[in-house]
Amino acid sequence: MLGRTLCGVPIRRVIRMVWVLIAVCTLSALPWMMYEFKKADFSVHYQAWFMAGIFVILAVSVSVYEVAMHLEYYNCPKLQIRVVRILWMVPIYAVDSWLCLRFKDASFYIDPVRECYEAFVIYNFYMYLVGYLEDEYGDVASYFSTKEQVQHIWPVNKWIRPWSMGDVFFWETKRGVLSYVIARPLMAAISVAANIAGVYCEGEFKLHCVYPYVTFVNNCSQMWALYCLVLLYEATNKELAPIRPLPKFIAIKAVVFLTFWQSLLIDIAAETNLIHPAEWSTYDTGDVAAGLQNFLICLEMFAAALGHAYAFPPRDYMDPCRPPAGFMNNIKAMFDVGDVMTDVSGLVHGTIQETQDNIRSQLSQLQIKTGLKAGENAALPT
Repeated sequence: MLGRTLCGVPIRRVIRMVWVLIAVCTLSALPWMMYEFKKADFSVHYQAWFMAGIFVILAVSVSVYEVAMHLEYYNCPKLQIRVVRILWMVPIYAVDSWLCLRFKDASFYIDPVRECYEAFVIYNFYMYLVGYLEDEYGDVASYFSTKEQVQHIWPVNKWIRPWSMGDVFFWETKRGVLSYVIARPLMAAISVAANIAGVYCEGEFKLHCVYPYVTFVNNCSQMWALYCLVLLYEATNKELAPIRPLPKFIAIKAVVFLTFWQSLLIDIAAETNLIHPAEWSTYDTGDVAAGLQNFLICLEMFAAALGHAYAFPPRDYMDPCRPPAGFMNNIKAMFDVGDVMTDVSGLVHGTIQETQDNIRSQLSQLQIKTGLKAGENAALPT
């Protein structure tokens, strides 16, 4: 469909030109519309919802177009299924934030969708990089086992030995990423249950509250997953050079890191009374801080959508010798998450097996030491 022509011009180019025209006109008219809203004495809440909604529509349209293009030219399923999942990050972030902005009382139950998908995106980006390496070099564990040892970054190198290049390196980095995929939904479920039970206490760092423990686990698992991605990039950046990995890293990490630190700065500003509710508003300080975060994310996702379109262009997979199959024929591929379930199951079983092996090894060493000590005592003269 998108590969067809209209008067000799590819339909995809016509769609892009129309979108650019609409986007330019909309953004140009936005200041005038906001002025008219203010003159008509519209509520600031409605103004924020409207402006955020405009940016959400623009961001979602970019991402949906890019997804459709990848499914239209679905010539490398192993990689493009990862790309499609990554591209859905912007619509999910944007729509989730707009809904939280519009329905603030339900935001606690809406936000986990965005947070869980963030973990899913990090996992898919890792598998995208590994998938490319497998296509180019076959058995990546064997190939990289001959490469120079990659050292841990400070301060991790102070308490963890380097992972041996090869099977151990890829197993540990994959486990670090998948651990976040498991931890994030689990913590979200615990948060919802704790909130219903009245012991979550969001924003309060007290021993009897669940919030600080969930926050600690989420932050640690997220930072460890991102660290594993950085370590993978450091080990494979030369081999990944043909697919321009740096813009892809930036496009994903910018969304994850900037939204996190932005939220942290807004919370600090709220705690120090730099952000406070207006007298006419029914919002308290926490509501204002959360609303500001969601409003900014709605605006920022427009830039993120353009960044993702640049980092993951469909043209990388277009083959003139292979006519497009049509995105409707490939759309079902988006809903197949069997690979994720297989990887998570493999991680759980592999970790259990590794733990059992370590316990057996420790018990064996303990028995040897006990036997040697008993022999030494028996040899002593009475």
